[in-house]
Amino acid sequence: MAKNEIKTEKEKKEKKPGKIKRFFSWIGRKFKELKSEWKKISWASKKATFKNFALVLVIVSVFAVAIAGVDILSGMAVSGLNFLGNMIY
Repeated sequence: MAKNEIKTEKEKKEKKPGKIKRFFSWIGRKFKELKSEWKKISWASKKATFKNFALVLVIVSVFAVAIAGVDILSGMAVSGLNFLGNMIY
């Protein structure tokens, strides 16, 4: 019985393609899947892209100014407290 089991294992190994062949076959399948997914993409128009880009620039600019304002005000507040602390001591 052990010989039969060994023989079937050898037959299974012989029927199975090599690791390199399986690897390249796997790569080929992935590229086919990638190609089919790439065809499903719907791109935005140039006008919509520009509109969204402009909106992002405006929002980022507003937040940058707001953060800079908070930073300047908090720096002035800390300087004022430091000045008052030096006057007391």
